[in-house]
Amino acid sequence: MKKLLITIFSLFALGAWAQVTATSVQVTDSGGFFPQLNRQGTQLLFSPTHAKELILFDLATRQSRVVSSKGVPGFSAIFGQNGKVYYVTMERRKNNLIYRTGHEFDPVTGKDKVVLKPQHGAVHAVMGSKGVAIVGEKKSWNVKKAGVFAWTQGPKLYIVENGKTRTLTPVQGSVGYLWASISPDGTKVVFEAAAKGLYVCDLNGRILAQLGKYLMPCWLNDDYLVAMTSSGSKHISGSHIFLVKADGTQVETLTPEDGAIQPSVAAGKVVYTTREGAVHLMEF
Repeated sequence: MKKLLITIFSLFALGAWAQVTATSVQVTDSGGFFPQLNRQGTQLLFSPTHAKELILFDLATRQSRVVSSKGVPGFSAIFGQNGKVYYVTMERRKNNLIYRTGHEFDPVTGKDKVVLKPQHGAVHAVMGSKGVAIVGEKKSWNVKKAGVFAWTQGPKLYIVENGKTRTLTPVQGSVGYLWASISPDGTKVVFEAAAKGLYVCDLNGRILAQLGKYLMPCWLNDDYLVAMTSSGSKHISGSHIFLVKADGTQVETLTPEDGAIQPSVAAGKVVYTTREGAVHLMEF
């Protein structure tokens, strides 16, 4: 069982926008990275530095439990709208190839089941407008029921709508895309084009805005995104979390301290960690 230290403090990082009250959850023995909140903002997923365990922490009871400790499960774990946890594990087989498996874990019953059998190649758990899909290079799971969603693979942006997949290259000259996600209203996609920065496009790949050099974007609502500083950013030195308007017209710093990384958003709350693995929960 992980030991956890809880502290409460207030920040005034948004100027005239709002007062931010933040709860800091620090894992004292191994650090908390890749944090993710459930839709209600009551449970938290995180992992140690190398993602060798996936840990579920209840913010009300302050109790934690290990979801999985096999196959490096912490890198791409997310909560679904149904409160279940979706994650991907990997294993190296005798042919020296990596095979990845999609899992569904139910926090209520504690049951874990395989929803996508092992396959060679990339596998991602992706949040859709109606549910989670787990997409692989060969086979996928729940694609038709997940609604509108997006993911990236190398120099391609994939957008799924009504079960049909569009393969797009919206930023010419980019060698690859990362961190694609659909806005809450299902009409826009944010993604990072390698070495070029964040972009917002419509479902046909038409660029709507170029936001600058930020990483790991998450939709706070239909109009605003939360992202972390890119090492190539000219806005401010160090690593910080920013609130960015989706049309690129407004930017605010959320974190006064240096070293804030890996943001994610749920229930109108922002969760992020530090280089030391102290997880902070910010509520507007």
